[in-house]
Amino acid sequence: MRVSVSAKFFLSITAVALILLASCKKDTNAGIGVQPSTDLLNVKASDTTTLVSWTLKEDSLPTSQALSQYVFGSYWDPIFGKCNASIFTQFTYPTNDVNLDFASGGNELLLSCDSIVLSLGYGTTYYGDTSQAHTIRVYQMSSTMALNIPYNSDTVFSYYPTPIGSKVIQPAPNTAISIFKKPQGTQFRIPLDKSLGQLILSQSGKPSLASNSSFIQLFKGLYIHDETVLQHPGAGCMMYLPLIDTLTHLTLYYKNGNLPPAQGDSLSFDFGVDLNAARYAHFEHDFRVADPLIQHALTAAAVKTGPHASQSEVFVSSLSGLKTKIELPYIQNWAKKGMISVNRAELTVKAIPPPPGSNPYYQPVQQMVLLAIDSLGHEVLPVDYNEGADYYGGYLDPVNNVYVFHIDRYIQQILTGKQKNTGLYLLAVSSASYANRVVLGGATNTSGYKMNLRLFYTKLH
Repeated sequence: MRVSVSAKFFLSITAVALILLASCKKDTNAGIGVQPSTDLLNVKASDTTTLVSWTLKEDSLPTSQALSQYVFGSYWDPIFGKCNASIFTQFTYPTNDVNLDFASGGNELLLSCDSIVLSLGYGTTYYGDTSQAHTIRVYQMSSTMALNIPYNSDTVFSYYPTPIGSKVIQPAPNTAISIFKKPQGTQFRIPLDKSLGQLILSQSGKPSLASNSSFIQLFKGLYIHDETVLQHPGAGCMMYLPLIDTLTHLTLYYKNGNLPPAQGDSLSFDFGVDLNAARYAHFEHDFRVADPLIQHALTAAAVKTGPHASQSEVFVSSLSGLKTKIELPYIQNWAKKGMISVNRAELTVKAIPPPPGSNPYYQPVQQMVLLAIDSLGHEVLPVDYNEGADYYGGYLDPVNNVYVFHIDRYIQQILTGKQKNTGLYLLAVSSASYANRVVLGGATNTSGYKMNLRLFYTKLH
């Protein structure tokens, strides 16, 4: 997905010749706070603009390097279907150590791996139901990731088919575990095949351990995958992993036979995940078990070539899931009542609350963004975004369950011909780092959740 932001800050709206929307049949006088008092009688409002809305599959998302946290796990959302989030990551030296020599100058053949353990720290928050145990499997990667190349959520690197580690874990956010009777923070630990540890020890003092880059060629990283069998809707959860965290590391426990037993037993070394480790998240969705409205929407979107029928309910979800397309098919038909200037354009999108008795685990998206579509089909932030988040909007009003966007300048640009009227996409913000989703009222909703565009404008003489 290509998203660009204009550097120019628009401070005013140019008055232009417009045409009255064909479907607008009522005008009401309305004073708005930004208007001078002498202009109040000339300000009118219309809330009958025709909108068309439907649900689409979201494009893949960039998920490498810069994420604040990595979503991991699997769950079966009763409405949105199944979702799986896995991680590919490299491991690096904890410092700038070079020429690692676990044998301390002695014979590397006297080194033996006791165990090698993957520790993954995770946060206090989660998404879904933590009551189900999760089956986590770990695979050794067979191809190398590059640090400075961005990877999207649909990228899959090759890995060896036989897992080198597996464990059934019970998610327990904010619950510290104990290691050797000492609290060690919230994490889960997965023992890996000792052959990996022995491989690393066999290269002690050799070029393969001379630097981070050479170590990554020896050990290309891990693919960490949740393979939980989800038996029913509502099962499973997503956990949030910071990755660059003191609790996340690969610990090699070993013995050094070159040293006296008191010194050579129970040694350990940690490989961590830092800014020099390539890493990214991979997302998969199974909409075949989603709500029939979603299945129908995706099927219709896949085969439709002409204008879409507007949907009464639309859907937005994170993790490269779903987005909503919004079109304004008649917005350019204004000026049948003379020249006007758009003072304000408010798009209100209402969240549909879950029915009574539904799972309480699935909190709605907290912030959304509207992206315009340029003449090349690229997704771009509308010019109103430059006015700042407080003005532009997109945050969930938790009291009224609505999202409000101000797109005055975007509408004005359509009417002046500076912006193609190719529609808008409604998406979740921070979609790669959170699992939230939301059911929304569409443009044809008749249950009190109708999507609405309210225009305030001034007639010019």
